[in-house]
Amino acid sequence: MKSKKLLSIILCTALLAAAFAGCGNSSSDTGSSSDAGSNPTSETVSSSGNEASSSTGEPEPLTLPISTDGAELQVWTVYEDTLYKDPNEIKGVQKAEELTGVHINWIPVSQSVITDQFGIMLASGEYPDIVFPPVGGYPGGYEKGIEDGIIYPEIASLIDQYMPNYKGYLNTNDEVRREATTDSGIQMLRVIVGPDGEAKSEGTVMSLAYRKDMLEKLGMQEPTTVDEWHEVLTAAKEQLGVEYPMMLNTNGGSDFSLAWGVSTNSQYFLQMDGDTVTSGLLDEGFGQYLDTMRQWYSEGLIDPNFTGFNYYLDTPSSVENNAQFLYSMVVSAFTGQGYLANRMVTNEDAYLQPVVNPVLNEGDEPVLCSERITAKDMFFISTSCEDPVVAAKWIDFLYSEEGERLNWYGVEGESYELDENGEPQFTDTILAPESGIPQDVLKGYALSQNGCWIGKHNVTSGQKLTTAMAGGVNQGLIAEELWSAPEVNLTVPIRSLTLTEDEGDDANRILTSITTMVEEYMVNYIIGADQTSYEDFKNTLLEFQYQDAIDIYQAAYDRFLER
Repeated sequence: MKSKKLLSIILCTALLAAAFAGCGNSSSDTGSSSDAGSNPTSETVSSSGNEASSSTGEPEPLTLPISTDGAELQVWTVYEDTLYKDPNEIKGVQKAEELTGVHINWIPVSQSVITDQFGIMLASGEYPDIVFPPVGGYPGGYEKGIEDGIIYPEIASLIDQYMPNYKGYLNTNDEVRREATTDSGIQMLRVIVGPDGEAKSEGTVMSLAYRKDMLEKLGMQEPTTVDEWHEVLTAAKEQLGVEYPMMLNTNGGSDFSLAWGVSTNSQYFLQMDGDTVTSGLLDEGFGQYLDTMRQWYSEGLIDPNFTGFNYYLDTPSSVENNAQFLYSMVVSAFTGQGYLANRMVTNEDAYLQPVVNPVLNEGDEPVLCSERITAKDMFFISTSCEDPVVAAKWIDFLYSEEGERLNWYGVEGESYELDENGEPQFTDTILAPESGIPQDVLKGYALSQNGCWIGKHNVTSGQKLTTAMAGGVNQGLIAEELWSAPEVNLTVPIRSLTLTEDEGDDANRILTSITTMVEEYMVNYIIGADQTSYEDFKNTLLEFQYQDAIDIYQAAYDRFLER
């Protein structure tokens, strides 16, 4: 039990690094940086030029300090750390206060309880100045928060007048602007993702991977079609003695289903067909995928314990013992010999090779279903804030070059230096600490390392740290680029869509039961415990109003396109 707990701690650290390492270098990103959104600094002045704006002038430049009379703000946000219980102990936070003249009274909340605590905070009627809610944002959306008297209503004016750095990111391209705008045209505050000084969506950080070392022993080529994979898995079982070569996800899904053009891992099983929201569950490909997995299961190619397999905790043991050949879910940082590098396994021969999703027929183009959002998690200034201008300027500082570096690299001259190209690079204080591991040492310098991602979400710092620790080769980045390569992306930008209160109630009511029903059916059908035909099951989904839920998301997507 103690060893499993220790493994969990190690994995948490590695997975956090993976999240940083796996973001921002996708060849299928929806937009690229332009001069308007590239490298905004505290001196940047961006033109409004947006129909959603409430003024036609330019934001005033951000000048430091923001306050000279001891301004203070309360910030309610997720924060995870035991080394530094108060974010104000972090050197980057201290430097930010020195530069801005604004002291932050942090209200840190653990990720495990943030949803409950958010509800309690809203019910109390006492709101901090700035609030970073759980994933999903304010219930009912930004405009509902304004109607409820909780979210400051004139946020668009603040953005236009006092937030040149944030405004610069919104002007990067239409996709970023649309993602950070409500259906009625109000610009809102969102975390902007991208490399140093850029706005660029994240790539695919988790997908399929197989044991390359085992394939080499078989003397076979890397499979690309479903039939070729069947041949390789059969060979791994018969020639290498791998009892159950393939591991599915716990719900029976896998990116393998994308060979049939259907997603079994997307939220609510929704996917896009051009500008039409649909569901793979209503496509014959879903039944064909299940039939194939059922056949492979009967042949002993799929591990019968897939329903209890945790890709996060259990994969190291599986790799250590050569228990599987193909995994349906591997995080990018663990590809190659990542598990070995992170001392999770001692199997030096093991090499997890990321692989592009399979196709049905040779020559077909693979597809993916992976979120591509640049303006993601929302946060807001509350109506309790006594000085929203100071709050807006402090938030804008987080999007400036210096604010971004403080949050993600720490303090210049200590945790990082600028190279000959003016780019931040970690010093030996982080890379070769006298004690501890680099990630833990960086926690004392950079707020982001403690789970608080308010402001600009930089993806380059984690990549640089991982690359340096891996000796110059970042296998996680290689995996991300490979997984992100397919040009067709079926994902629905659910986090960018806003449902009305009635739509949300109806969708939740329908989809909660649908999701449970589908996952039970997938598992039981694959293992042979459910004989219900695909056609009968599809009819059951329609009887449970599944199409109504799809139509709700179609309406929300149409509004999204009109923003």
